[in-house]
Amino acid sequence: MRRTQGDDVVVRTAGPDDAPGLDAMLRLLTPTSSFMRFLAGFGEPKPGLVRALLATGPRRGALLAVLPGGTAVGHACWSVDDAGAVDVGVVVVDGWQRMGLGRRLVETSLGHARDVGAVTLHLDVHPMNRGLLATLRRRLPTARHALADGLVGIDVRLADLADLAAAATAEHRRTTRQPLTSQP
Repeated sequence: MRRTQGDDVVVRTAGPDDAPGLDAMLRLLTPTSSFMRFLAGFGEPKPGLVRALLATGPRRGALLAVLPGGTAVGHACWSVDDAGAVDVGVVVVDGWQRMGLGRRLVETSLGHARDVGAVTLHLDVHPMNRGLLATLRRRLPTARHALADGLVGIDVRLADLADLAAAATAEHRRTTRQPLTSQP
């Protein structure tokens, strides 16, 4: 897989038809990336996991970051609970990390979640994921961090994320229902 600039990657909504692409992407994850996202290693992705990661509904959705040729290199899923908290899960294939794809996936997820009433963001991060925790502390200075059940729970009001929210809205408008072959 040829690595290009992160700008060449399209973030778009995903659904059940994307199962083969997501399955292929999950197989590219290193054990470390797999563990940091799913808190467990897995050899072959199970069909039930792939289906669950692509589940959509009135208060939940999925996104893929795809290369111009259609190969998925990142995934996000989000869901909003009855209290208005959006939980976001993101994973990016190792060779594509630190290129802004994770941020784009989170921001786009937040744009979709705001549309259905999200008012707070909740993330669970493994304490060994020091790079992500440092980034979150820097980008989300008003967030509460609490250790619970071996994970760092991070909660922040979406209203406190004015800059992030503006970027999420723009990205959401740009990526909504964009076909697999579209370019940014």
